[in-house]
Amino acid sequence: MTQENVREGWVVKLLATFFYIGYLPKAPGTWASFVTAVILYFVWPPQWYVQFLIILAVYLIGVEIGTRAETHLGHDARVIVIDEVAGQMTALFMAPRMIVPFALGFLLFRLFDIIKPPPARQWESHRGGRGVMNDDIAAGVYAAVTMQFLLALMDNWGVRYF
Repeated sequence: MTQENVREGWVVKLLATFFYIGYLPKAPGTWASFVTAVILYFVWPPQWYVQFLIILAVYLIGVEIGTRAETHLGHDARVIVIDEVAGQMTALFMAPRMIVPFALGFLLFRLFDIIKPPPARQWESHRGGRGVMNDDIAAGVYAAVTMQFLLALMDNWGVRYF
């Protein structure tokens, strides 16, 4: 194995596991989602188009990294959590920077990531990085739409969520 292959393998593992969070023994996907939500709470830009471009970049990087990581770690291995990062970012797309919306986005994303309503379940079976990433993007979309709907209902009913 050449030094370049070793270096590439290290970078792939670092990114695929979201800085080794994927190696946590219990619920690495949940931890990756939680850390992502906390980071986004403090640095998520308010402009929707910037959020979209960041999500797109993470998705495209995740597809490539996921493809490469599968060769070393297996198909959609537990330690690969870059997909949870992209999915959580999608779930928090255009979320108001407040605790309740971010907590709701986190919980809804985890719920939809676990139950995988169609077509997420079917997309998960695809090989390569797209199979790694697409089911979590779908779960993120489901979570974002549901969260925005619930926030609109709360607003309509006069419920304050600070």
